[in-house]
Amino acid sequence: MNASKFDIDKIDHRLSSLYSTHLDKKAKYNQWADSYDSDLVNDLDYVAHLTSSKAFSAIVTDKKSRVLDVACGTGLVGIELQKLGYQHIDGTDFSSEMIRVSRDKDVYGNLFQHDFTTPLNQPFQYDALICVGLFAFSVPPITNMIYVINAVKPGGICIITVNSAAWRELNLESAVNAQAQEHNFTIQSITQADYIRGEGIDCRILVIRSDQQPE
Repeated sequence: MNASKFDIDKIDHRLSSLYSTHLDKKAKYNQWADSYDSDLVNDLDYVAHLTSSKAFSAIVTDKKSRVLDVACGTGLVGIELQKLGYQHIDGTDFSSEMIRVSRDKDVYGNLFQHDFTTPLNQPFQYDALICVGLFAFSVPPITNMIYVINAVKPGGICIITVNSAAWRELNLESAVNAQAQEHNFTIQSITQADYIRGEGIDCRILVIRSDQQPE
């Protein structure tokens, strides 16, 4: 997506509603679950599961790491991680219907429902995590990123995507840097990558190391 102001009305209706702050996103994803893969991958040339998994494998080289796929949706990222040889992958999403579909992919050791506008009940459990598609214009806000990061153990690595248009227009780099200082995590790199090519949407891929100590 170019540097001009992002016009939500010009993108596919299946995506535009997701960027609204007034949408019940959980209900939207529950309704979309059965056609999600076909709509996104076949119709809209979604590639985030490929670009993010490639970035993850370049950083997290131990295939025996215990990995959490945050906002796992229908399991597209989980499939790629499994192809890359990761042996211990769990998934979480706030949509029960997305979890139902992802369960049929048989790539996750454990699947559980969680909304990352709230902290996990059992944080600091994973060696690494990947989070694709959670952070954009609407909920959860970027200030909730710490709830995601706290899923990993101290020293754990997080690969997190952020919608590039939101990154620019909401000045999210400044917000993430402030969160890093407040919550003791390190932003190791920020790169740009393809996300939904059919709509000209790209993303930032953040590589973050958690330095947080459990209380």
